[in-house]
Amino acid sequence: MASPLARQKRNRVSDAAEKPRSTEDRVKRRRFSETSEAQKIEPVKPVSAEGVSNSNVQVQDVSRCSTLAPWSFSRPLAGRYSNLDPILTADEAYLFVGLETAVQVFATSTSRLSRTLQMETGQKVVGYKLCPADSENIYIFTSGSVTKWHWNSGKRLSRWETSCTTLSADLASMESGAEFTTLFFSIELQNGGKRQIVINTSGDKKLQSVTALHTNKRIHDLKVIQGGRIIIASDGQHILLGSTASAELENLETVQYSWREATLPVSTTCFDLRESAPAARSKTPDTRDSESIDLVVGESGGAILIYQDILASLFGKQNSDKKPSPRKLHWHRGPVNSVRWSQDGNYIISGGQESVMVLWQLDTGRKQFLPHLSSPICNIVVSPQGNSYVVKLADNSTMILSARELQPSTTITGLQVCPEVASRLDPFLNAPHGVVATLHPQRPEQLLIAVPAFHQINQHGPQAANSAVLQTFDIRADAHISRQALARTNATTLSVSPEGSLIVAPDIKHMGIVQDATWLATVDSWSSPSQDTEALDRHIPSLNSPSVRSEVFLKFWKWNASSDIWELVTRIDGPHFTNNRHAAVLSLVSRPSAHEFATLGADKSLRFWGPTARYRSGLKAPDQPELQLDTWKCRSSLDLTGCLDNPQASPLDTACMAFSEDGSVLAVCLPSGSGANDGLVLLVDARTSTVHYRRTGVFPGAPSSVDFLGRHLIVASTQSVAVWDTVDDVVKTIQLSEPAGSAGTGSFQLVAANPKTKSFAIATRAPEGGSSTSQKKRHKRTRFHIKIYDVPSFELVFSDSLRSCPLALLSDAYSGDYIIVDGTASVQRLGCLDKVSQKGVQSREVTGHLQSGLASLFNRGHVGISSQAGDEESLSPQTKGLASVFGDSPSFSLPSLGVLFRNVVQTLGAH
Repeated sequence: MASPLARQKRNRVSDAAEKPRSTEDRVKRRRFSETSEAQKIEPVKPVSAEGVSNSNVQVQDVSRCSTLAPWSFSRPLAGRYSNLDPILTADEAYLFVGLETAVQVFATSTSRLSRTLQMETGQKVVGYKLCPADSENIYIFTSGSVTKWHWNSGKRLSRWETSCTTLSADLASMESGAEFTTLFFSIELQNGGKRQIVINTSGDKKLQSVTALHTNKRIHDLKVIQGGRIIIASDGQHILLGSTASAELENLETVQYSWREATLPVSTTCFDLRESAPAARSKTPDTRDSESIDLVVGESGGAILIYQDILASLFGKQNSDKKPSPRKLHWHRGPVNSVRWSQDGNYIISGGQESVMVLWQLDTGRKQFLPHLSSPICNIVVSPQGNSYVVKLADNSTMILSARELQPSTTITGLQVCPEVASRLDPFLNAPHGVVATLHPQRPEQLLIAVPAFHQINQHGPQAANSAVLQTFDIRADAHISRQALARTNATTLSVSPEGSLIVAPDIKHMGIVQDATWLATVDSWSSPSQDTEALDRHIPSLNSPSVRSEVFLKFWKWNASSDIWELVTRIDGPHFTNNRHAAVLSLVSRPSAHEFATLGADKSLRFWGPTARYRSGLKAPDQPELQLDTWKCRSSLDLTGCLDNPQASPLDTACMAFSEDGSVLAVCLPSGSGANDGLVLLVDARTSTVHYRRTGVFPGAPSSVDFLGRHLIVASTQSVAVWDTVDDVVKTIQLSEPAGSAGTGSFQLVAANPKTKSFAIATRAPEGGSSTSQKKRHKRTRFHIKIYDVPSFELVFSDSLRSCPLALLSDAYSGDYIIVDGTASVQRLGCLDKVSQKGVQSREVTGHLQSGLASLFNRGHVGISSQAGDEESLSPQTKGLASVFGDSPSFSLPSLGVLFRNVVQTLGAH
């Protein structure tokens, strides 16, 4: 039986923080309120509603797992396409695209993922080539091994380890009678920064290697032609050419390459080679018996240099003072990212940061443009037959274009989040900033994530960009579903101002979706560039702040099931104000089981938003639900200034909120400026919009993420993670592995709670910087971690390091898994089979199969399945399309079977 003190605390806590008083809930509440011997919780002293004594705050250091549950990661999905050239098969039926740790195989006819060739942990893909002797096999080069795969079945045939770290690789096939010998050429990194070019042949268990060149130059690109007789490497300023005879390649132990070096007049970013028959005028004793080699070079200033027959021109006699000058082409304003010869040698294809592909006709000098691509061009590949071009873009997408019409036949789109630079400092909040993402409430396999509309790249790699587009990605099928702009974008206009500065798109700061997935709310913000308001800042010092010059918009979107798009219904300009200016929105959350959202602004006001019927000319909208016109308004507002310790302080710069599971209580976490360990939590009654309870000392520092798990409120701050039992009014502080003093303002924790597994996860992003000694230690250990704690025991049941920066941590309420989106655009599931019963999973799958049966396909027979199955909005686009094909007409009035079959195929193909 609960103690009198426990009953006193339970009566004192607001009813808004508890669930409705059903019989089952009363039994649970009595069981939870009993003090166990293991927890050893001291009785809480009676306190007033204005504050609570800190004597009941418990600090736990759970750096080691007490009982390890079988939590495990799934295979990584999505991922960022590496800067390696894609490969098309000879029949152009399959496309190979490389990731950091895998190679994906796509069917060009359907743009669907056919196979993923996953490498071992810790191995980075540095190259991949189809086997010249058997196109069903592919060789994949990693930083420490070479593997041979039968890509059609996904079976690994052989694996050989390399002695040094491989930076780049290529292969050549040498024909000896009826047999083919495959030679592996690679650039390997040695101790001291030196590099060497190594030739390998595959043995039974290990590679047989011979070194072709030792150099101090930082060569990074390697190409092999003429069956391995010619090797060309580049470091950006020099071209190294090695040549040997065919007979010497038959015995690698005695093979020797003669090397020549040429200094280029520009800093190259890419190059391509082409073998052609030598012209009669250029035949020399060295080149008469071999094909000539033409070289095209793209440079950092935007120019393209063409060298014809480099063996005679670029690598001619050293004593000749006058060498033929290369032909120069110049259109690109920025660096040329990729340049290629056409199959017949009459064209040069180039692409750069302008998101325009240029085709240069060499005979006439005319140019043909393919403009308005979605992002800058990273790679261009010409198909083996010359009928298609493969273009890989900076927004993590790849498309195949026909060489004649330049029309896309295949489009492959990956997860388009920014790289790890997305963990930049937010200019408005001055705190680390992840990505805005959520799971679809009715289709948890769909990830809704805000991505940039246009990706920027430079010589040092991708740049951070504002997220103005909503991408829907299927994390179960590893497939892109759709893209939709949620803010102003510059997709078809010039993204550079006349002064040369980039035109920045608005940034989506927050996003929320209601439980039935009919309404979506977003907050986007935009601030004018500092150079545009420099004159005003000199005369009006108060304008010298990005938050003051910002424009903030709150938008409400309604799902249109017929067109599969979010339609904008209401836009609120400046939902929060400070000194007659737009104030930043610090948090946006959706209320469970209701069409309602709550926002908290830097003006210290809390607002609840709800839909209402729209009137036109004094007339009410029709009563039909499908024709109902809605708009969104603020139903209530609550000023939180009086709840703060220092009401006269500057506007809020950080805050976070979370609704309870039943939607009756809204927890508002605010930093307090009166002390170092006085984080403030307000429990707000969502029905009356009043503060029902105020609690200080819950967490130290500034809050970064918060979530409810039953009666427990989990708050992550810059220094620790606190768990507040709102019934017993006990706070337990979980000290992270990083010391509290080293966290500072640069650390960031993500929190997600899962009611199905009764656990919560913490993804930690450790700060950078510090002394030189601490920096050396940080490089030796992983800076990113994830931990899972069990509730209510608060035992650490899982802990592991993450290979990349976590940008989002989500909870799948259906499967009980945690979903992590990291800086490499990869998605991983973290699940526990012991927590989730297989019976529950099977029942949900059976229900899904029932809903996707003939009754659901033909839009008939909803009675007896479930009320949710009868909901038209829960049906898939394919179901609705098939319902429109068959309709409710009797069988004798349906068209012929051929017409029905054609309509079904067209409907399924459209989705």
